[in-house]
Amino acid sequence: MAAGRRWTEDETKSALDLYFRIPFGRIHSKNPEIIALAKAINRTPSSAAMKLANFASLDPKITRTGRKGLSEATALDRKVWAEFHAD
Repeated sequence: MAAGRRWTEDETKSALDLYFRIPFGRIHSKNPEIIALAKAINRTPSSAAMKLANFASLDPKITRTGRKGLSEATALDRKVWAEFHAD
């Protein structure tokens, strides 16, 4: 695993798919589903969990309840999020 490697669009879409399948409270690096995703895309579980938490910062269902995710959502995260919601 290369540290600091940029996320690809396919990796980001895989992360978003998982984001919609697990509850917000289960976004952590010890979650077996996040560990499996990380292994599948050659990332660390911490990196995958952080990506999901970045999506939480874009999710109105989370933010309107006063909760928030991480504040490091990338332009690619925003693009993939917007494409999903455009469908």
